Amino acid sequence: MAGSAGREWTTDIVPEGTAPPSRRRTDLIVGGSAAMARVFELIAVAARTEIPVLIMGESGTGKELVARAIHYTGPRAARPFLTVNCGAIPETLMEDELFGHVRGAYTGAHGDKRDVFEEAEGGSLFLDEIADLYPSCQVKLLRVLQEREVRRIGETRTRKVDVRIIAATNKDIRAELDARRFREDLYHRIHVLPIALPPLRERREDVPLLVGQFISQFNHELGRSIKGFSAAAMDRLKTYAWPGNVRELENRVKQAMVMAKGDTVEVESLDMFSGQPPGAGFPPFRKAKEEFVRSYLVQCLRAAGGNVAAAARLAGKDRKDLYDLMRKHHVDPRDYRR
Repeated sequence: MAGSAGREWTTDIVPEGTAPPSRRRTDLIVGGSAAMARVFELIAVAARTEIPVLIMGESGTGKELVARAIHYTGPRAARPFLTVNCGAIPETLMEDELFGHVRGAYTGAHGDKRDVFEEAEGGSLFLDEIADLYPSCQVKLLRVLQEREVRRIGETRTRKVDVRIIAATNKDIRAELDARRFREDLYHRIHVLPIALPPLRERREDVPLLVGQFISQFNHELGRSIKGFSAAAMDRLKTYAWPGNVRELENRVKQAMVMAKGDTVEVESLDMFSGQPPGAGFPPFRKAKEEFVRSYLVQCLRAAGGNVAAAARLAGKDRKDLYDLMRKHHVDPRDYRR
């Protein structure tokens, strides 16, 4: 795709006139709780209209899945779906990522670069973590939403665009408004149909459904034939607080399936996550240190939304050193992107 090298977004494009792609199993939203029934109802309303949507929820609750569901069940399903993480791109690059540039606009601009609105023409643009968008870009985004036109950096003419905007945040957007970190006029533009995703701890009855989905998914990926979790293991999953929400549950199920000795996951496989064998006292010092470092890396990445540079700053470490630690402890920053 022209001008897309190195960008911080992903895309699903379908040739015009063809049916949208079948949804990947990991794209399916699962839930039978009353809280999720409300979410499904709002997704259906959003899909059949062009009304602006703001998806709110903690990290790991599935905000991008909801955005994809709105796009792929609506009239724009056969057109592009693009994602921009507003908190993952440095301020000096964000304007260029959003609005593109023309050749000669600044030193190093050796050719034209299309903006994401042009790339998403006719489809949907998902602005993830929009509360982290820099103030200078908030002003320009507001103009795009008002005028339905974009002007590349260094260009005098504007270009009409037809793109549906879906936004999401894991922050308290009202608090951001009160602190004057987010523009109120932009807020009213995107906050027409709010969809609040409940954390997993508030819909524990959905845990068995989610586990069943992940078992089917990972059996194929891991070459296993796991039938399910034992009653004790399932109780352990249902009573845990899940601070990382569905994403954390997904990772935990996968780990347990890897460690399972038979076709049923027992509590012992879940206990292995702490590095402490069942019935043991204190783990060996080296094992405890490894678990601490891994947990610390996960906390930094979770706080930074999977942005390695930001996580390195939080940890006071060089980015290369942090990458070395992540490789050593098998931590993938992509698992913690919002």
